[in-house]
Amino acid sequence: MTENIINNEELTTNNLLPNFCDVRKVFIVVLLTEVLSIVFSMASASNIQQFWDFLAISSLLMLWIALLNAAALCQLRSRLHKLKQNHCLIVSFCLMMAVSLLVTLLANSANQFIHVGMENYSPNLLLLVRVMTISAVIYFFLLRYFYIQQQWRLNIAAQSRAEIQALRARIRPHFLFNSMNTIASLIAIAPDTAERSIEDLSDLFRASLTDKDMNHLSEEIELTKSYLAIESLRLGDRLQISWEIDESLLNIEVPSLCIQPLAENAIYHGIEPIEKGGKIHISALQIDNRLMLTVSNPLMSEEQSMSFKKGNQMAQDNIKQRLKLVYGNRGEFYINDTKDQYTVTLVIPLT
Repeated sequence: MTENIINNEELTTNNLLPNFCDVRKVFIVVLLTEVLSIVFSMASASNIQQFWDFLAISSLLMLWIALLNAAALCQLRSRLHKLKQNHCLIVSFCLMMAVSLLVTLLANSANQFIHVGMENYSPNLLLLVRVMTISAVIYFFLLRYFYIQQQWRLNIAAQSRAEIQALRARIRPHFLFNSMNTIASLIAIAPDTAERSIEDLSDLFRASLTDKDMNHLSEEIELTKSYLAIESLRLGDRLQISWEIDESLLNIEVPSLCIQPLAENAIYHGIEPIEKGGKIHISALQIDNRLMLTVSNPLMSEEQSMSFKKGNQMAQDNIKQRLKLVYGNRGEFYINDTKDQYTVTLVIPLT
């Protein structure tokens, strides 16, 4: 996925209407249509026989309308997305009303042809009024729902953009101060190590200046390694790091800054408060067509946690929102918080 995940202009057009070319969306349309058909039949029938008669007729009529509307919106999807937001809504409404009118007229014509012949054909105005009125109400609320959902996505996108910029700009003063002090102390005794530390620090600053929303997994891992290399100089043997990376996944694109902030939290809330330190485990594995990114760290004792200042979880909340924005319900973020271990897992679909 190479597109900008929080491009407002793109969200304004492309995400307004669902993709009715998707079989799953069509299945949902059929399911909801049948539910509406059952509700209308129950409201209209006075006995069980009438219910089945109404259900057969209304189900057939409504399914034709729903499926033809889905087909029309699928075929015209690219053109509708080129329109302005209001124009897209108006054209979609008029298109669906036209489909409802056409199907109703054809159904009425077929019914009269079967029973009385076309020479005595006359449109059933009551049926037309009922169908068009019900259709107008349903389409209005349906498009209203699409609009509200799209506005929610825009708000989430804007919030995610602001938060990721804050993440990029946030270099804790004590981290920068300690890093510079460590580098200064290494210049005389280990100049090569000092040089590598400066390069690692420059990588972190470079990442804070980029506007990319997606990175290759390999880039995210290298950025995290640069950060951990600097922290290792400060924490020494207190910080142990283990990696478990499936190298076949390194070219997969993932949301930017999805690992380093979690590693930073692992040090700040897990390693640093513990006197003897501990091990951070970072893994990237494929399980059932999903990329599982995991960062785990030890936890301090309950006595230590009482006096330790807790964070506001901005990094975790931001990553969770961006996963939702990019992958929908297929992207997952969950935390396993046990007595002595804290594990964060990101689930990213690969297909």
